[in-house]
Amino acid sequence: MKVAPFKSIALAALSLLPLLASCTKENASRETGPAQIALGDKTLTIEFAITPSEQRKGLMGRDGIADDHGMLFVYQEPQQMSYWMKNVDFPIDIGFFTADGVLREVYPMYPQDTLARKSIGKEMLYALETRYRWFSENNIRPGAQLDLDAVRKALGKP
Repeated sequence: MKVAPFKSIALAALSLLPLLASCTKENASRETGPAQIALGDKTLTIEFAITPSEQRKGLMGRDGIADDHGMLFVYQEPQQMSYWMKNVDFPIDIGFFTADGVLREVYPMYPQDTLARKSIGKEMLYALETRYRWFSENNIRPGAQLDLDAVRKALGKP
């Protein structure tokens, strides 16, 4: 009878609904797409890496990163950060921030370097990847303030 395969497909599709709902729920609390966020006296167009899968992927597989664009990694708990450049074919800068949004450390990172770049501090909550030399060319140094109100708004948090 041909009804059974249809029922099997329908049941399989229904069994995926909780998974799809959790994926939607994971991203429902924030806007999609980049947001304009100030760092010091400069403004960047920032993409967010919030989920573990977004954070694992980062900038992998891209051709580059535009000037005045960045990717902000947002973590749940302060920690020592550790990043590498596997599957990234262009140099970047990375800045590490404490929970109060203050830039504490900035490092260059080079294409395909699989040695981890660790933050010195163990209390970092944010990491910002930008075009190579963006921080120095824009005179953004440790002590610069990330606009956390704009970050919270972009993430849909009060």
